[in-house]
Amino acid sequence: MNTEDRKLLLLGLLRIQAMHGYQLNQFLDEHLDFIASLKPSTAYYTLERMAEEGLVQTHAEQPGRRPARQIYDITPAGETLYQKLLRGNLSRYDMGESGDDIGIGFLADLPQAEAQACLSQKRAILQGKIEQFTEMAGRSTLSDATHLTVRRTLHRLRADEVWLDEVAGWLNQQQSEQ
Repeated sequence: MNTEDRKLLLLGLLRIQAMHGYQLNQFLDEHLDFIASLKPSTAYYTLERMAEEGLVQTHAEQPGRRPARQIYDITPAGETLYQKLLRGNLSRYDMGESGDDIGIGFLADLPQAEAQACLSQKRAILQGKIEQFTEMAGRSTLSDATHLTVRRTLHRLRADEVWLDEVAGWLNQQQSEQ
């Protein structure tokens, strides 16, 4: 995820509600981990940079006897950038990177039986993800926009399943030609 997408994500969440860093990271981990893999340290770093740029403002809050924590809130400049980033994001197509492509590029370096076993393991994991997202897509508690994101992820997973079957077919063909 590039810097602009990180800013878009964090600003979008702060538009919903001012939050402290732990809250943001917890929300990302619990609800959006399938969309964005954002490490807590990266989120905090991005929030600090956005504070320096005047995109978010911070204030300390001390609930009870707990240590003070920084609450982040979007500023008017942050709202302006959010709108710009959102339009840019929705107007571009990003193919994304996949570590799967690297491994497939070197598939022929393994004995075929071992390569097939690895692909079978990958397919089992993929099928588990498809089941997870199929169940998630059926939840009525999802907002319209979140539902669209879940459905897109499900389509991608199913496309990966078809692609993985093609890779296994290619590998079988290579084996039969030898």
